Amino acid sequence: MKTNLDALLTALYVHLDDHVLPAHEQRRKPGPPRLLTDAELVCVATAQVLLGCDAEHHWLRVAPSRIGHLFPRLPVQSEYNRQVRALAPVLFAVAMWLARAIPTYQEKLRLMDGTPVRCGASRVTVNRSGLGEVAGYGMDKSHHAFYWGAKLLLITTTDGAVCAFSLAHPKELDERKQALHLLHVQECAPGPCPIVCDKGFAGAGIERAAAALGHVLIRPARRDEDGSGAFPG
Repeated sequence: MKTNLDALLTALYVHLDDHVLPAHEQRRKPGPPRLLTDAELVCVATAQVLLGCDAEHHWLRVAPSRIGHLFPRLPVQSEYNRQVRALAPVLFAVAMWLARAIPTYQEKLRLMDGTPVRCGASRVTVNRSGLGEVAGYGMDKSHHAFYWGAKLLLITTTDGAVCAFSLAHPKELDERKQALHLLHVQECAPGPCPIVCDKGFAGAGIERAAAALGHVLIRPARRDEDGSGAFPG
């Protein structure tokens, strides 16, 4: 595992530093110089996820023994937390670059589905969570339960590589509106393509809007439909 992780992080760093996040193009920010560049920070955060360290204080105790030979200079917890949170646009750019680099990205077929992301259950969490602008109370129809959180919508390749995603308030945007917004703001494929989804995306409005963008929605037929233009459940 250590050898494979070393090879993965090395290859990831080289690609990021050469093609996605060149260090010479990064703007110098005020304050003391950072210990890690954006490319190095992405690699450290990737290692944290791959090694299953959810808590940052635990990860920064483990990191020197696991990746210290690759990254001898690691920030303290507060600095690491602040830098990773500020790295959100960079992580999005890296994720989209990785998605476009895999061979299946060129295939003209996509899968789309939404799922609730439960962020908390207590009233204290609801009042104090930093996700207050995105999260809210919603209904998980699959499990017939209310939850507090956000609605995650994914568009992936057939092998599961994420090509586009969004988080939305479960009451402010339903799945169809969220899907249309995502198709407008993010490029999910090299060109127009069929998108396989479930019956939650049924509706003449979303089908016409998706067709205007060049995408064809393929879904199971509802009970009140004859099945034309859809596949069996």
